Amino acid sequence: MLDQGRVFVHPRRLTFVAIGIVVMFVVLSVRLWDLQVVHGAYYRSLAEQNRIVRIPVLPDRGVIYDRTGKLLARNDPGFAVSVIPVDLPKAQEADVASRLAGVIGRGVDEITKAIDDQRTRNPYEPVKVSDQPLTRDAALLLVERAELYPGVSVAADALRYYPDPTLYSPIIGYVGDINAEEYAAHKDDGYLLQDTIGKTGLEWEYEKYLRGTLGWREVERDAAQRELRTLGLVPPKPGNDLVLTIDDKLQHLLAAELAKGVQDGKWTAAAGVAEDPQTGEVLALVSVPSFDNNAFVTGVSTAQMKAWNSDPRHPLVNKAIGDMYPPGSTFKLVTGLSALSTGVATRNTIVNVNSMVLSVDGYNFYDWRAHGPLDFIGGFANSSDIYFYTLGGGNPNTGFKGAGPDAIAKYGRMLGFGAPTGIDLPGEASGIMPDPSWKMERFGEPWTIGNTYQESIGQGYVAVTPIQLLNAYSAVANGGTLYRPHLLKEVKAPDGTVVYQQGPEVIRKLDVNPKDLELIREGGRRAVTIYHAYMPDAKLPFAGKTGTAEFGVSSGADALGRQELSFHNWFVSWVPDRANYDPTAHISMAIFLYDSSKSMCDVCLNPAVGITQRVIETYEGVSKADASLP
Repeated sequence: MLDQGRVFVHPRRLTFVAIGIVVMFVVLSVRLWDLQVVHGAYYRSLAEQNRIVRIPVLPDRGVIYDRTGKLLARNDPGFAVSVIPVDLPKAQEADVASRLAGVIGRGVDEITKAIDDQRTRNPYEPVKVSDQPLTRDAALLLVERAELYPGVSVAADALRYYPDPTLYSPIIGYVGDINAEEYAAHKDDGYLLQDTIGKTGLEWEYEKYLRGTLGWREVERDAAQRELRTLGLVPPKPGNDLVLTIDDKLQHLLAAELAKGVQDGKWTAAAGVAEDPQTGEVLALVSVPSFDNNAFVTGVSTAQMKAWNSDPRHPLVNKAIGDMYPPGSTFKLVTGLSALSTGVATRNTIVNVNSMVLSVDGYNFYDWRAHGPLDFIGGFANSSDIYFYTLGGGNPNTGFKGAGPDAIAKYGRMLGFGAPTGIDLPGEASGIMPDPSWKMERFGEPWTIGNTYQESIGQGYVAVTPIQLLNAYSAVANGGTLYRPHLLKEVKAPDGTVVYQQGPEVIRKLDVNPKDLELIREGGRRAVTIYHAYMPDAKLPFAGKTGTAEFGVSSGADALGRQELSFHNWFVSWVPDRANYDPTAHISMAIFLYDSSKSMCDVCLNPAVGITQRVIETYEGVSKADASLP
């Protein structure tokens, strides 16, 4: 009989238990081997990274000056908030995002998405979650209650500031937080998701000079993510500074005149550019109305953005380079030069403008008055439309053969029309330099003599930007060299050392007779002395060409409620060193006034002429006590 006090255990059960124990020890041994030997270095690195963190230190962005040392863009102190996803447990993410939203003024969903996206990309790299600079008090709150914000760090972050925002926004542009697309394009250059990057203007154009080089700080932290000590520091290298060709004095003078006309309702929008025709250096560039670029740095409101986008005057567009307009009579430079270069006209070519109407093939083409007999200088100075109809398209009634549309297009392109000038700003328009093949390709229609007549006086299909027009006249003023206009003068390291200097860059030498250019300069000077370009008591030897262009539609209203299909005024000028026709000018200027004249007449004054005289004489420092020029 079995002993009632004993429990019998079958030997096979003991065998299974023993085998199970052996298997468990084998599995544990293999796992320990994997953790300590096979992947030991990897897991040791992870443990170390949880204790020692490498934090990027952003560099100060380079500042921007005008040619005289006036500060145009600087960095003001601020604070930025970042999150390192690996230091923020996923279970706490929602609570931390909710607390952060109340401090930094951003939506919970936006903060959560930024953290999750970075957790997927690289959880060990911080992501910036604040979209505008934090106040000092808010920054202190996050630092002092760090236990409530695991993974969150606060660091000094310079805030870009523009002292003259609306004046310089078309030139300088603005910076902003790097977006996903920009990050993808620049991550190989060392950019991080918490970086600031140039978005438009010179901030975008010269990002490579302005940005600087990232630094790094290795810190030891405790379990509550409090920093214990700094283990190592690689300081950031500040960005380089830009010195521009712009003269702040001239910029203010020109902007004040153009803006006052907009405010007084004399024109709806305006653009003005001045340059040194001997080098291509841009001395002033104004577009009004404009926008406040500081708003894009601190956070532009939806309402403000909507207002800018819906404004028919397009304040976000740099009208000096990004919009194109009919050049009107300023284009007679091209027609005249093509006629002179092809032998169609000389200085002594006479056209009898005894009527205000030229009738060809049953169509009437008008002039602004009956001038009588005109030679080339008189035709240019008096801006006779019939004279230039004849030079460009000929006159079937008299048998005079004009230069023709292909020649006009050839010399127009030589002067830079129909292509960007290459100015160092983004968003430059190409303009339109049409010819018969262009019309056929664009509209499927043949070119007519009427098209040539309209083109000859800067109407019809031809369209230019203010910078193109100025650059073409600058080439005439300097004797035949077309320069690339530029705004950068030099780049300086933080210690003041010049690391790059932008010199004159020649696009091309004009393939024309220098004597023909001299005739254009003489005609421009005559336009002022006969008061066609009315400059009473001028103290400088101005020369230039007026233009009145018809543009728009025959119905509707402009931004001020006035009827469309009004006229816009141009004046392109240059100032030689003496009252002669030598190519010595060191300043040239183009002014465009949108919707500034309601009619065309022989006594109407072009307001762009008076603006030019006041601005340049004030800039040059001449006074009424100076002797008047002949």
